[in-house]
Amino acid sequence: MGLDIIKIEPAKVTPGVLFLEGHLEIRGRSISENSTDFYRPLEEWVAAYVKLPEVRTRVIFSFDFINTASTKWIYMIVKQLALYPNPHEMVSIEWYYEKGDDELYELGQIIHSFIDCPFIYYETEQT
Repeated sequence: MGLDIIKIEPAKVTPGVLFLEGHLEIRGRSISENSTDFYRPLEEWVAAYVKLPEVRTRVIFSFDFINTASTKWIYMIVKQLALYPNPHEMVSIEWYYEKGDDELYELGQIIHSFIDCPFIYYETEQT
């Protein structure tokens, strides 16, 4: 495809990431005070990805906790995905949230309300 795979192990304040052709995944805790350093390369990767030949892409967001600065970057990543040719056919965004975490569920709905991209919500058991 031309883009390098991005694999980042989760840390105390940053989530785990796996970006490869057909699969984009961000999981864990995102509370870094300098989210720009962490997320800008991811957003740039997605911006390049959506310009390449179309590949059906599964996107997974699963946060234990996410701060406001990180939320801005997630929105920007999803905004890039909405530029993908025919996003309703080619992009599936899965938003995972723990049972009872209404704030995280609502965050997914807010991001979805600004972006014309399909979202699927999954409630998970608390870990």
